Amino acid sequence: MSLYHIAQGIEGSPVGQTIRESTWLFPAIEVIHLLCLAVLGGAVLMTALGVFGFGLKTPTPKEIEVSARPYMTTSVVGILITGLLLGASEPVKLIDREAFLIKMVSLALALLFTYFVFNPIVRKGDTGVRARTAAGVVMALWFTVALSGRWIGFS
Repeated sequence: MSLYHIAQGIEGSPVGQTIRESTWLFPAIEVIHLLCLAVLGGAVLMTALGVFGFGLKTPTPKEIEVSARPYMTTSVVGILITGLLLGASEPVKLIDREAFLIKMVSLALALLFTYFVFNPIVRKGDTGVRARTAAGVVMALWFTVALSGRWIGFS
């Protein structure tokens, strides 16, 4: 069975059909998807800017990361659930789009880098070159996720 046939099966599923045929369901799910991305982006940005010495001055980047972690994790779960629902409505169209491939690769990289590199560095209280490099990379990765997601709508 090819990837195309799997996509056809998902698109023809009750979930895919319901989302695609509803007037309001796709936009409502997309709004939640974008709100979760905004919350996640804000949490990552506040932490990363703290590493650079910008933004909030009182709490340390470590304290910001600890406070932001529940929002980040909840947002990631929301993004994944809503993204799967949005993708289920038109997977045949998505599998051939370069923007979708770039978004999925950059999402995987951003998640791995955020949780396994950036957050642990910040939790150690590091604000040196290594932390600043990680902060720059994490911002670039999440920007790529957002930009490629927007690109999907125009491709």
